[in-house]
Amino acid sequence: MTLQKATKKLSTFLVFTSIVVGLFSCKTERIAYFKDVTDSTSQVKNVTLPAFTSPIVNVDDILNITVQTIDPAANQILNQGNLPVLSGNAAGNSLGGSQLIVAGYLVNKEGKVHMPYVGDVMVKGLTTEQVRDVVISKISVYFKEPVVNVRFANFKVTILGEVKNPSTYIIPNEKPTVIDALGLAGDITIYGRRDNVMLIRDINGQKEITRLDLDNTTSISSPYFYLRPNDVIYVEPTASRVESTNSYRVRDIALIGSALSLLIILSSRVLFR
Repeated sequence: MTLQKATKKLSTFLVFTSIVVGLFSCKTERIAYFKDVTDSTSQVKNVTLPAFTSPIVNVDDILNITVQTIDPAANQILNQGNLPVLSGNAAGNSLGGSQLIVAGYLVNKEGKVHMPYVGDVMVKGLTTEQVRDVVISKISVYFKEPVVNVRFANFKVTILGEVKNPSTYIIPNEKPTVIDALGLAGDITIYGRRDNVMLIRDINGQKEITRLDLDNTTSISSPYFYLRPNDVIYVEPTASRVESTNSYRVRDIALIGSALSLLIILSSRVLFR
């Protein structure tokens, strides 16, 4: 048998072996949330949601306060206080990219906002519903049956790690869940751990860190299932993701080493010819 034929047979054997090893090493895994719910369409699982508590207004928050009365001229004056105070993307989108202005009242260091006609209004420590009631009581002195709406203009959460679009997002409502936030970020990638999602929350200047198992429906009952302004969600990579990243690094180092070796060999042949 010639050397050429032997080499060809050896190459064919190695290719066949690598294919077989690859097929048997593949592991099929269900990539889904709430794996404790079976695939049977006849099963219905009821999960109790945690008691929802409205977020509290704090210093440096931005409140969008709109007032409507029967006087159109007064309405224009009353709503001029929603000054542009923050740059960002449209509600529900990332703060990166194209910019627009978010209008609202910036809560000052004393916990107050300054409104036309009524002056300073203490809002720190109140919910948006309570702020609305306070504003209505003050505006009612000047106008009959005013309609007031109050919402956070800076209800933002940050989603990092193994998600499709990691970024900071402004959310247009006060009752978002972890699932809502992950949906905004394009969902967890196949390389992310759904069983160990980290949530970081600022409570009175201190960081509170917890983990949620989104493989299990019990996470829906967690008091952290509903998000709060400035929450941070971090999705860890799976072990296979870490290993693959390390293998790529090893491969790159090996390629660089091979290239350097080749350059040294070629250089030595040129020098010592």
